[in-house]
Amino acid sequence: MPTTRPRSPAATALVALLLASAYAITGLLGMQLAAQPGNVTPVWVPAGLALAALITFGRGVWPGITLGSFILNVIVFPGPESLPKRLLGALAISVSSTLGLLLTHWLSERSSRRDLLGRPSTLAAFWAWVAAGCAVNATGGLLFTALLGGLPMSGFPSFWLTWWLGDTLGILLLAPLVLGEGTPREFRPLEWAATLVLTLCACQLVFGVPVTSLHNSEFPLAWTVSLGVVWAGARLGGPAVTVQTLLIYTLMSWGTLTGHGPFARWPRELALLLNDALLVALIITGQLLASLAALARSQQAALERERASLEVRVAERTSQLEASSRSLLDETEARSKLTARLVEAQKQEALGRLAGGVAHDFNNLLTVVSGEAELLRSQAGYHADVYDGAGAILAAAHRAGELTRQLLAVARRQPTAPRHVDLQATLSTNRRLLRPLFPESVTLDVTCTEPCSVNMDPTLLDQIILNLAINARDAITGPGQVKVEATPHVLEESAAAALGLQAGRWVCLSVTDDGTGIPPEVLPRIFEPFFTTKAEGRGTGLGLGLSTVLGIANQSRGTVKVSSHEGRTQFSVWLPASDGPAANAGVAALESRVAPRAATILVVEDEPLVRRTVVLVLERAGHRMLTAGDGEEALALLRQPGHGVELVLTDVVMPRMGGVELARAVRASYPLPVLFMSGFHESHVELAAEQVLAKPFTADQLMSAIELALRT
Repeated sequence: MPTTRPRSPAATALVALLLASAYAITGLLGMQLAAQPGNVTPVWVPAGLALAALITFGRGVWPGITLGSFILNVIVFPGPESLPKRLLGALAISVSSTLGLLLTHWLSERSSRRDLLGRPSTLAAFWAWVAAGCAVNATGGLLFTALLGGLPMSGFPSFWLTWWLGDTLGILLLAPLVLGEGTPREFRPLEWAATLVLTLCACQLVFGVPVTSLHNSEFPLAWTVSLGVVWAGARLGGPAVTVQTLLIYTLMSWGTLTGHGPFARWPRELALLLNDALLVALIITGQLLASLAALARSQQAALERERASLEVRVAERTSQLEASSRSLLDETEARSKLTARLVEAQKQEALGRLAGGVAHDFNNLLTVVSGEAELLRSQAGYHADVYDGAGAILAAAHRAGELTRQLLAVARRQPTAPRHVDLQATLSTNRRLLRPLFPESVTLDVTCTEPCSVNMDPTLLDQIILNLAINARDAITGPGQVKVEATPHVLEESAAAALGLQAGRWVCLSVTDDGTGIPPEVLPRIFEPFFTTKAEGRGTGLGLGLSTVLGIANQSRGTVKVSSHEGRTQFSVWLPASDGPAANAGVAALESRVAPRAATILVVEDEPLVRRTVVLVLERAGHRMLTAGDGEEALALLRQPGHGVELVLTDVVMPRMGGVELARAVRASYPLPVLFMSGFHESHVELAAEQVLAKPFTADQLMSAIELALRT
């Protein structure tokens, strides 16, 4: 049922008055169809109007029902001429009618507030509620009429049935005008017009005057008027059924009362009863078809909603699957990148191990070369050419040692040890290392016009220079120039604050190229670990990346700044300036040497040439020498009584037993100092606090290390 909206008391009163007028007028017209004068009519239209008003405007209009029924029954009440009795009877009938209609409305509203025509089950329930309310109306009205002498008690059953049937048909005829059907129907004006024409034609054939010869036919022509009702119920809805049945009932009643139609030959009371029976069949058929059509529409709408919901869920699921697919692709791509980085790291590790192995053997050879050259220079009486040649050999060995150190720096295998570094010398050395890495079309300019130095590990400094220079080279696609420059600066408070540094003396190491530049969207990410814009196959994979450059600078209490545009990119590494080499108690810093003391030294070295050179240098210094090829031989010699060993000089990397294991065994059994020498060794926690003599070393470095070890 459609819900009613609250109205003002004045509007409600106006509707009630209009309802009372309509009730009385339609009642007077309907009484013309009564089987007997003053009797109830078979179809009571006022009951349908009253319930439609209650459904549309609410129960507040009930006084209009009472007033209209009272006025009507004062006029048509049968029986005694006594005015009080007529008034009392009219009042009783009006109250009974109002109560029956209110009961019907209350039952309908209680069970369902809308769409009573929406499905056959609610329609059947509505029929039952109408029958119950009309039973209350008929019983009360006829009971008071009989008590007041308006009708004999012997005719009570037939009159009650007529009354009840009239009210029921009146409600079922008109109430569908305001009953809901669920999903709205599409309005079809052409079909409305066609059904009205069809009904008019059918009524003319069956109940009209011109075709009287058809009225005596045995063919049930009366049922042909149902065609329009059937069409209206199936296609047009409850209001169309009401219009059709009301039109049919009007024409059918007029024809029957004027002696036309198939029911005209029957007595008046029976003819009107047959009209009612046909009307009941039409109402039930039309409303049931309308309800079935409404149910089909609601089910179709539900299916459409479900389809739309399924489409939404499918779209959501598809979106989730697409997101999962994208996530999977991203994860696969990230895994591929990680795999590539792992392969690159494995290549780096393999290269480092290869470089370490080469450095170990090469430094052993350089130790022999430099040691033998120093022995040649120390021999008195040699020709000057021999002395100069030995010096050249020493210089070449020193240069070869620098190249080895730089190779280990590139491979990230060199242990770090901060010390004073002269930028002029470092840049000069790096220029010779970098030049073969650049194509002929790229000019490499390395300058340091003013003396400047820093205090840091030279390996890390070499890594900064190499990585920035290679990045600059890769940024140039054709002819170009890469400039590496170091300049000292004294920064005031404001200038230092702009760079995020403290005021003082600084060295700026800058690398500038005239390549393509860094795009603005890429510039904020260049210091992210593993970030690169190089295509696959570009670059050697040896560089640490700009993140490592920044990390080295920050570790040294400095920073890195970058500026880039089309045709020019400059990286500036700011490092704290160093005043000079710091005093160190290590081997290289031992300046004052006491008079040499002869000692018995055990040299443990697996390389025979290195062992021979070390033994010759130390023997000429007055020491007594014992030798062993590895750690196990050394321990066997120390177990012999009377060996007199005062110092163990051992290589770090040896077969069977290395230098670290040997030192651990010696210190556990003998109170002897141990001095390490190494061409290359992996970082070892036990060597962090040890004195390690790096190969290649000079005779002076060897003697200084020996004297320091004997004193400690």
